[in-house]
Amino acid sequence: MEMQFKRGFSFLAIPVDLNSNSEKTIKMNTLSCVLILICCSAMIFAERPDWYPQDIPAIEIKCREENSIKTDIMAKEWSNQIEDTPKLRKLMLCLARKKNIFNSEMGFKADRFQIILKDRKKVDCKLEFMEECVNGAKDIKPDDVMIMNIMKCFVPGMEENCKKIE
Repeated sequence: MEMQFKRGFSFLAIPVDLNSNSEKTIKMNTLSCVLILICCSAMIFAERPDWYPQDIPAIEIKCREENSIKTDIMAKEWSNQIEDTPKLRKLMLCLARKKNIFNSEMGFKADRFQIILKDRKKVDCKLEFMEECVNGAKDIKPDDVMIMNIMKCFVPGMEENCKKIE
């Protein structure tokens, strides 16, 4: 039986039996591709930590809607124009809780915030800088004021302590 490798997707290296029924070969190739895709998908999802939120864009929309915040206000926040208002503090607290970077028992986790920023904003920030912001505000109560103080420290320091990634 003569075997050759099918051209095209050479990285898959799917053997093709030139003497066999082509319908059977197509089914086997399709099955092989499906199995490879399943394995690749499993590897991608396995890289995310178990605490990582499932649908961050939906979380952001829900928190904005719950707190009646418009998108342009969020753009201002990330462009270093932080306005400390009760509405915005509640939004920041909602986002931190639902993105699993804060809860009352564990506090604010700078390392989790760093991972989400890398994934969502394509920004890599120095963990030491982020932890300094968290440690500087960790004893402030209530929680929404603490989160806002962390953001007031973090956003202005981004230019110096963070870099864009692809």
